[in-house]
Amino acid sequence: MGEHKDDKSIEEILKEEAIDKARKLAEKEAEELRKQVEAELSEYIDLTPKIELEITSPKLKIDEDVDIYCSVDELREKMTKPNRNSNNFTFNYYNNKLGVIDTRDVLQEISLNTQKVAQRVALWEKRLTEERTCEIFQRMQRKRMETAKEAEEAEKKQEKLWQEQERKAKEAEQQIREIARKAREQHRLNSTAILENTYSDVTSGTPPGKQAVLEWYRKSEFPKKAGMDNNNVEPWFHGLITRLEAESLLNDQADGTFLVRLSEKIWGYALSYRAPDKCKHYLVNAGKHYNFFGKNHVEHKSLGDLISYHRQFPLSGGERLKQACPRNGTASLIELLGENS
Repeated sequence: MGEHKDDKSIEEILKEEAIDKARKLAEKEAEELRKQVEAELSEYIDLTPKIELEITSPKLKIDEDVDIYCSVDELREKMTKPNRNSNNFTFNYYNNKLGVIDTRDVLQEISLNTQKVAQRVALWEKRLTEERTCEIFQRMQRKRMETAKEAEEAEKKQEKLWQEQERKAKEAEQQIREIARKAREQHRLNSTAILENTYSDVTSGTPPGKQAVLEWYRKSEFPKKAGMDNNNVEPWFHGLITRLEAESLLNDQADGTFLVRLSEKIWGYALSYRAPDKCKHYLVNAGKHYNFFGKNHVEHKSLGDLISYHRQFPLSGGERLKQACPRNGTASLIELLGENS
């Protein structure tokens, strides 16, 4: 259907089927109504002979009306004489009095009228069938349009419900992603602050320069003996050196070799470690306690305690601090502590 130019469309086929169905219903209604009319007409025809019989039958009342004007003797004479024409007289008198036509004329007129009525009934039945076909078809069309409209509204409602569910699902998925992102971020913050290629961005409390770092250590850290063993500098403390200088010293050392240096990025230290594949750098917060940047790290009372702790317990990558990296001269310590370092 619909593939050939002469093929009917689905809408045309459905319309023809609806019209055919409406026509059949209308014909059925017209047939039932016609039968009802025929039954009433038959009843009327059946009553016609009775009407004729009542008209042609002599009535005692007529005789009584006539006899009112007779004397007693005339009445006796009338009773003794045979009255052969009494019926004819009565019938003719009654017919003339009422002006009723002859019985045969009545039956003939009824027969002719019956044929005319039958023709009119046939025409009426045809017209009624056409009108009812149109009415039923229009009603079926309205019903079909209402059904289609209801189906369309239900589909729109279902589509809206599906879109709402999809929106909620996307929101839930976004929330899950956000929770996962926050969890990863929290894990990253809680993990050790490792410097892979550069220092971590620490904007709050960043030292303004090298000289400020030296002054900070002298005033705040040296009194606490940070990097010192009594009055001697710890072998792993190198003072203020750069990341590149630290990596240059560690590249030729065995795995597990480490050093501690002052950081120019934070008010604290950087622990540089020789890993099997590269050098790693950890930021150490220097405040009331000493600990790696991030949460859930063990806090230590001194910088030396932190180093001693990780000689026994591994860092984030499972590495332990083994031996201190030798210093390349004492220039950085002299700059930091003076000639007595």
